[in-house]
Amino acid sequence: MNKIDKVKKATEKGKVDKLITFAGDADKGVRLAAITGLGEQTESETSLNALVKMMNDNDPDVRREVAASLGSFSGSYVETQLQYCLFHEKDETVLEIIRDSLDRVRKKK
Repeated sequence: MNKIDKVKKATEKGKVDKLITFAGDADKGVRLAAITGLGEQTESETSLNALVKMMNDNDPDVRREVAASLGSFSGSYVETQLQYCLFHEKDETVLEIIRDSLDRVRKKK
């Protein structure tokens, strides 16, 4: 079983701690898959907090995936975090995803 399969399994089982570990993997594909998996754990505060911390990653692909995953959550905390990112992000492609996620979060109110 390769790492991507392990990420999928951890996602299905809701293993947030394992997903957080995979999100720090050297393989970018594994990292992105883990971030997507964390975004599916919308009832987990730990998952949400891990994603918020990852918005500071140097890689815009990672920040795009994190921003997209944050759009799966709801609540004022997520909205505030996305608004903060909206004013501090420099990459236009990341900004586009942040705007989309912010819209999705606001529609859940």
